[in-house]
Amino acid sequence: MAAQLLDEITCDGQALLVAAATEYGDMIRRVPRETIHALGIYSDLNGREIRLERRNIVEKFAPLLIAKLSQVAPGATPKLLPRDVDD
Repeated sequence: MAAQLLDEITCDGQALLVAAATEYGDMIRRVPRETIHALGIYSDLNGREIRLERRNIVEKFAPLLIAKLSQVAPGATPKLLPRDVDD
C-alpha cells in the first residue's frame, strides 16, 4: 500500500499535524513551523495564518510528505525538517 495523506490536518501552535495512512497503519506526520517557513511563499506566516492556510501548505508539501512516509519505521512520529525542503 502506498502512503496516503488523510484529510485530517491540525495545528498545535508549533507544527502542522498531518494524518497519513501507511502500510503500518495510520500515523501523524509533523511539519514544524521552521519547515513551513523554509518554503519561500510561506516564509513569514504567523501561527494564525498557518492555521488558516494549513490545507494549502500541506498540498505544497504533499510530495515530500509522501516520499518521507515511505522511509518511516512502524510506530514512528516523523517530522518533515527544513533541510528536506528544496525551494
